[in-house]
Amino acid sequence: MLRVAIVGPGRVGQALGLGLVRAGATLLGFVGRRAGSSAAACRFAGAGRALQPADLASAHTVVFCTGDPDLAAAITDLLPFARPCSVWLHTSGRFDLQPFAAVPGIRRAALHPVLPFPDAASGAARLAGAPAVLQAEPAARRLLQVLAGRLQMVPIWRDGGSPVLYHAACALAANGLTALQASVEALFVAAGGLAPADRQLLAQALARAALDACAERGPAAALTGPVRRGDAETVAAHLAALRGQAPGQLATYLATMRTNLDLAAAQGLPLPAVAALQALLAPGGR
Repeated sequence: MLRVAIVGPGRVGQALGLGLVRAGATLLGFVGRRAGSSAAACRFAGAGRALQPADLASAHTVVFCTGDPDLAAAITDLLPFARPCSVWLHTSGRFDLQPFAAVPGIRRAALHPVLPFPDAASGAARLAGAPAVLQAEPAARRLLQVLAGRLQMVPIWRDGGSPVLYHAACALAANGLTALQASVEALFVAAGGLAPADRQLLAQALARAALDACAERGPAAALTGPVRRGDAETVAAHLAALRGQAPGQLATYLATMRTNLDLAAAQGLPLPAVAALQALLAPGGR
Protein backbone atom coordinates (compact mmCIF):
# COMPACT_ATOMS: atom_id res chain seq x y z
CA MET A 1 0.00 0.00 0.00
CA LEU A 2 1.42 3.37 -1.03
CA ARG A 3 2.00 5.56 2.05
CA VAL A 4 2.00 9.29 1.30
CA ALA A 5 2.80 12.34 3.41
CA ILE A 6 1.96 15.81 2.15
CA VAL A 7 3.94 18.91 3.08
CA GLY A 8 1.67 21.93 2.82
CA PRO A 9 -1.99 21.69 3.90
CA GLY A 10 -3.25 24.35 1.47
CA ARG A 11 -5.63 24.06 -1.46
CA VAL A 12 -3.37 21.93 -3.69
CA GLY A 13 -2.29 19.67 -0.84
CA GLN A 14 -5.85 19.11 0.32
CA ALA A 15 -7.09 18.38 -3.21
CA LEU A 16 -4.31 15.87 -3.88
CA GLY A 17 -4.81 14.33 -0.45
CA LEU A 18 -8.49 13.73 -1.11
CA GLY A 19 -7.69 12.38 -4.57
CA LEU A 20 -5.15 9.92 -3.16
CA VAL A 21 -7.51 8.74 -0.44
CA ARG A 22 -10.22 8.13 -3.03
CA ALA A 23 -7.66 6.21 -5.11
CA GLY A 24 -6.87 3.85 -2.25
CA ALA A 25 -3.51 5.24 -1.14
CA THR A 26 -2.68 5.52 2.54
CA LEU A 27 -2.55 9.22 3.42
CA LEU A 28 -0.41 9.48 6.54
CA GLY A 29 -1.30 13.15 6.93
CA PHE A 30 0.03 16.66 6.47
CA VAL A 31 3.07 18.57 7.63
CA GLY A 32 2.31 22.26 8.08
CA ARG A 33 3.39 25.32 9.99
CA ARG A 34 0.35 25.03 12.24
CA ALA A 35 -1.09 21.79 13.61
CA GLY A 36 -4.58 23.25 13.25
CA SER A 37 -4.18 23.72 9.51
CA SER A 38 -2.84 20.19 9.11
CA ALA A 39 -5.70 18.76 11.15
CA ALA A 40 -8.25 20.67 9.04
CA ALA A 41 -6.64 19.31 5.88
CA CYS A 42 -6.91 15.77 7.24
CA ARG A 43 -10.60 16.30 7.95
CA PHE A 44 -11.11 17.50 4.39
CA ALA A 45 -9.26 14.52 2.92
CA GLY A 46 -10.94 12.09 5.31
CA ALA A 47 -7.70 10.48 6.48
CA GLY A 48 -4.37 11.05 8.21
CA ARG A 49 -3.26 13.26 11.04
CA ALA A 50 -1.13 16.31 11.70
CA LEU A 51 2.40 15.02 11.17
CA GLN A 52 5.71 15.88 12.75
CA PRO A 53 8.82 15.98 10.55
CA ALA A 54 10.06 12.70 12.01
CA ASP A 55 6.93 10.98 10.71
CA LEU A 56 8.29 11.27 7.16
CA ALA A 57 10.45 8.23 7.92
CA SER A 58 7.40 6.00 7.36
CA ALA A 59 6.36 7.53 4.02
CA HIS A 60 7.04 5.96 0.65
CA THR A 61 6.31 9.30 -1.02
CA VAL A 62 6.55 12.86 0.28
CA VAL A 63 4.62 15.42 -1.76
CA PHE A 64 5.58 19.07 -1.36
CA CYS A 65 2.58 21.32 -2.02
CA THR A 66 4.04 24.54 -0.66
CA GLY A 67 4.04 27.87 -2.45
CA ASP A 68 6.96 28.42 -4.81
CA PRO A 69 8.74 30.91 -2.51
CA ASP A 70 8.52 28.44 0.40
CA LEU A 71 9.67 25.28 -1.36
CA ALA A 72 13.42 25.56 -0.77
CA ALA A 73 13.01 26.35 2.94
CA ALA A 74 10.56 23.49 3.44
CA ILE A 75 12.95 21.02 1.84
CA THR A 76 15.87 22.29 3.92
CA ASP A 77 13.86 22.02 7.14
CA LEU A 78 12.84 18.43 6.42
CA LEU A 79 16.13 17.24 4.93
CA PRO A 80 17.28 15.50 8.18
CA PHE A 81 14.15 13.31 8.09
CA ALA A 82 14.48 11.98 4.53
CA ARG A 83 13.96 8.24 4.28
CA PRO A 84 16.48 6.56 1.93
CA CYS A 85 14.94 5.53 -1.39
CA SER A 86 11.67 7.34 -0.71
CA VAL A 87 10.30 9.52 -3.49
CA TRP A 88 10.22 13.23 -2.82
CA LEU A 89 8.24 15.22 -5.32
CA HIS A 90 6.94 18.76 -5.61
CA THR A 91 3.87 20.10 -7.40
CA SER A 92 5.39 23.36 -8.65
CA GLY A 93 5.55 24.22 -12.32
CA ARG A 94 8.20 26.83 -11.55
CA PHE A 95 11.00 24.35 -10.81
CA ASP A 96 12.56 21.21 -12.21
CA LEU A 97 14.24 18.68 -9.89
CA GLN A 98 17.00 21.07 -8.75
CA PRO A 99 15.33 21.98 -5.40
CA PHE A 100 15.95 18.39 -4.23
CA ALA A 101 19.63 18.37 -5.25
CA ALA A 102 20.94 18.55 -1.69
CA VAL A 103 18.71 15.79 -0.26
CA PRO A 104 20.76 12.57 -0.04
CA GLY A 105 19.42 9.11 -0.77
CA ILE A 106 15.98 10.02 -2.11
CA ARG A 107 14.44 9.59 -5.56
CA ARG A 108 13.50 12.97 -7.02
CA ALA A 109 10.37 13.84 -8.99
CA ALA A 110 7.84 16.56 -9.81
CA LEU A 111 4.14 16.38 -10.63
CA HIS A 112 2.61 19.65 -11.78
CA PRO A 113 -1.21 19.44 -11.83
CA VAL A 114 -2.17 21.71 -14.73
CA LEU A 115 -5.48 23.07 -13.53
CA PRO A 116 -6.66 25.96 -11.36
CA PHE A 117 -7.23 25.53 -7.62
CA PRO A 118 -9.55 28.36 -6.57
CA ASP A 119 -10.43 26.12 -3.62
CA ALA A 120 -9.60 22.59 -2.53
CA ALA A 121 -13.01 21.07 -3.31
CA SER A 122 -13.18 22.29 -6.91
CA GLY A 123 -9.54 21.34 -7.45
CA ALA A 124 -10.18 17.81 -6.21
CA ALA A 125 -13.24 17.52 -8.46
CA ARG A 126 -11.16 18.46 -11.53
CA LEU A 127 -8.20 16.12 -10.95
CA ALA A 128 -9.60 13.23 -12.99
CA GLY A 129 -8.84 13.88 -16.64
CA ALA A 130 -6.61 16.89 -16.00
CA PRO A 131 -3.02 16.94 -17.29
CA ALA A 132 -0.18 16.16 -14.90
CA VAL A 133 3.21 17.29 -16.18
CA LEU A 134 5.80 14.86 -14.82
CA GLN A 135 9.57 14.98 -14.28
CA ALA A 136 11.57 12.33 -12.52
CA GLU A 137 14.88 10.62 -12.13
CA PRO A 138 14.91 7.18 -13.80
CA ALA A 139 14.43 5.43 -10.46
CA ALA A 140 11.27 7.44 -9.72
CA ARG A 141 9.56 7.37 -13.11
CA ARG A 142 7.50 4.23 -12.59
CA LEU A 143 6.13 5.31 -9.21
CA LEU A 144 5.32 8.78 -10.54
CA GLN A 145 3.44 7.26 -13.48
CA VAL A 146 1.50 5.07 -11.04
CA LEU A 147 0.70 8.08 -8.84
CA ALA A 148 -0.67 10.08 -11.78
CA GLY A 149 -2.71 7.04 -12.80
CA ARG A 150 -4.22 6.65 -9.36
CA LEU A 151 -5.27 10.30 -9.47
CA GLN A 152 -6.79 9.59 -12.93
CA MET A 153 -4.74 12.42 -14.39
CA VAL A 154 -3.33 12.47 -17.92
CA PRO A 155 0.48 12.06 -17.65
CA ILE A 156 2.66 14.33 -19.79
CA TRP A 157 6.42 13.90 -19.45
CA ARG A 158 8.58 17.01 -19.66
CA ASP A 159 12.30 16.42 -20.13
CA GLY A 160 14.58 19.44 -20.14
CA GLY A 161 13.74 22.92 -21.35
CA SER A 162 13.22 26.07 -19.32
CA PRO A 163 10.98 25.55 -16.27
CA VAL A 164 10.53 29.32 -15.90
CA LEU A 165 9.23 29.79 -19.46
CA TYR A 166 7.08 26.68 -19.10
CA HIS A 167 5.59 28.15 -15.93
CA ALA A 168 5.09 31.54 -17.59
CA ALA A 169 3.14 29.84 -20.37
CA CYS A 170 0.94 28.05 -17.84
CA ALA A 171 0.34 31.27 -15.93
CA LEU A 172 -0.63 33.06 -19.12
CA ALA A 173 -2.96 30.26 -20.21
CA ALA A 174 -4.76 30.19 -16.86
CA ASN A 175 -4.62 33.77 -15.67
CA GLY A 176 -4.31 35.65 -18.93
CA LEU A 177 -7.74 34.43 -19.95
CA THR A 178 -9.08 35.37 -16.53
CA ALA A 179 -7.70 38.89 -16.88
CA LEU A 180 -9.03 39.17 -20.43
CA GLN A 181 -12.51 38.17 -19.29
CA ALA A 182 -12.37 40.90 -16.63
CA SER A 183 -11.47 43.45 -19.33
CA VAL A 184 -14.29 42.23 -21.55
CA GLU A 185 -16.76 42.59 -18.68
CA ALA A 186 -15.52 46.11 -17.98
CA LEU A 187 -15.96 47.06 -21.64
CA PHE A 188 -19.48 45.66 -21.78
CA VAL A 189 -20.32 47.68 -18.66
CA ALA A 190 -18.87 50.84 -20.24
CA ALA A 191 -20.78 50.17 -23.46
CA GLY A 192 -24.09 49.89 -21.59
CA GLY A 193 -27.38 48.45 -22.79
CA LEU A 194 -26.89 44.86 -21.59
CA ALA A 195 -28.12 43.10 -18.47
CA PRO A 196 -25.36 41.56 -16.29
CA ALA A 197 -26.39 37.98 -17.12
CA ASP A 198 -26.36 38.78 -20.83
CA ARG A 199 -22.90 40.35 -20.59
CA GLN A 200 -21.60 37.17 -18.99
CA LEU A 201 -23.32 34.98 -21.58
CA LEU A 202 -21.78 36.90 -24.49
CA ALA A 203 -18.28 37.02 -23.01
CA GLN A 204 -18.19 33.31 -22.20
CA ALA A 205 -19.78 32.21 -25.48
CA LEU A 206 -17.17 34.11 -27.48
CA ALA A 207 -14.29 32.86 -25.32
CA ARG A 208 -15.41 29.23 -25.55
CA ALA A 209 -15.87 29.45 -29.31
CA ALA A 210 -12.40 30.95 -29.70
CA LEU A 211 -10.80 28.24 -27.55
CA ASP A 212 -12.59 25.52 -29.50
CA ALA A 213 -11.43 27.04 -32.79
CA CYS A 214 -7.84 27.24 -31.53
CA ALA A 215 -7.98 23.58 -30.55
CA GLU A 216 -9.33 22.60 -33.95
CA ARG A 217 -7.23 24.82 -36.22
CA GLY A 218 -4.46 26.48 -34.19
CA PRO A 219 -4.45 30.17 -33.17
CA ALA A 220 -3.42 31.65 -36.52
CA ALA A 221 -6.08 29.85 -38.55
CA ALA A 222 -8.71 30.44 -35.86
CA LEU A 223 -8.27 34.23 -35.83
CA THR A 224 -11.27 36.31 -36.88
CA GLY A 225 -12.30 39.93 -36.44
CA PRO A 226 -11.27 43.35 -37.73
CA VAL A 227 -7.49 42.84 -37.48
CA ARG A 228 -7.68 39.59 -39.42
CA ARG A 229 -9.73 41.37 -42.10
CA GLY A 230 -7.32 44.32 -42.21
CA ASP A 231 -10.14 46.68 -41.17
CA ALA A 232 -8.11 49.67 -39.97
CA GLU A 233 -11.18 51.92 -39.87
CA THR A 234 -12.92 49.73 -37.30
CA VAL A 235 -9.77 49.37 -35.19
CA ALA A 236 -9.34 53.17 -35.23
CA ALA A 237 -12.94 53.55 -34.04
CA HIS A 238 -12.30 51.06 -31.23
CA LEU A 239 -9.22 52.97 -30.11
CA ALA A 240 -11.01 56.31 -30.11
CA ALA A 241 -13.87 54.92 -28.05
CA LEU A 242 -11.50 53.26 -25.62
CA ARG A 243 -9.48 56.42 -25.08
CA GLY A 244 -12.62 58.44 -24.48
CA GLN A 245 -14.82 56.05 -22.53
CA ALA A 246 -12.75 53.13 -21.17
CA PRO A 247 -9.09 54.14 -20.94
CA GLY A 248 -8.41 51.48 -18.32
CA GLN A 249 -8.89 48.77 -20.95
CA LEU A 250 -6.79 50.42 -23.66
CA ALA A 251 -3.53 48.63 -22.77
CA THR A 252 -5.21 45.21 -22.87
CA TYR A 253 -6.80 45.95 -26.25
CA LEU A 254 -3.50 47.15 -27.72
CA ALA A 255 -1.51 44.17 -26.44
CA THR A 256 -3.97 41.57 -27.71
CA MET A 257 -4.52 43.26 -31.08
CA ARG A 258 -0.76 43.51 -31.69
CA THR A 259 -0.52 39.76 -31.21
CA ASN A 260 -3.55 39.36 -33.48
CA LEU A 261 -1.74 41.39 -36.11
CA ASP A 262 1.28 39.07 -35.96
CA LEU A 263 -1.06 36.11 -36.50
CA ALA A 264 -2.90 37.86 -39.33
CA ALA A 265 0.38 38.71 -41.06
CA ALA A 266 1.45 35.06 -40.79
CA GLN A 267 -1.86 34.12 -42.43
CA GLY A 268 -1.19 36.34 -45.42
CA LEU A 269 -2.80 39.68 -44.58
CA PRO A 270 -1.64 42.07 -47.35
CA LEU A 271 1.35 44.22 -46.42
CA PRO A 272 -0.45 47.59 -46.85
CA ALA A 273 -3.11 46.46 -44.37
CA VAL A 274 -0.42 45.23 -41.97
CA ALA A 275 1.38 48.58 -42.18
CA ALA A 276 -1.81 50.57 -41.55
CA LEU A 277 -2.68 48.51 -38.49
CA GLN A 278 0.88 48.66 -37.17
CA ALA A 279 0.68 52.47 -37.27
CA LEU A 280 -2.59 52.43 -35.32
CA LEU A 281 -1.43 49.92 -32.71
CA ALA A 282 2.09 51.27 -32.17
CA PRO A 283 2.87 53.07 -28.89
CA GLY A 284 1.70 56.64 -29.40
CA GLY A 285 -0.25 55.61 -32.50
CA ARG A 286 -3.23 57.68 -33.58
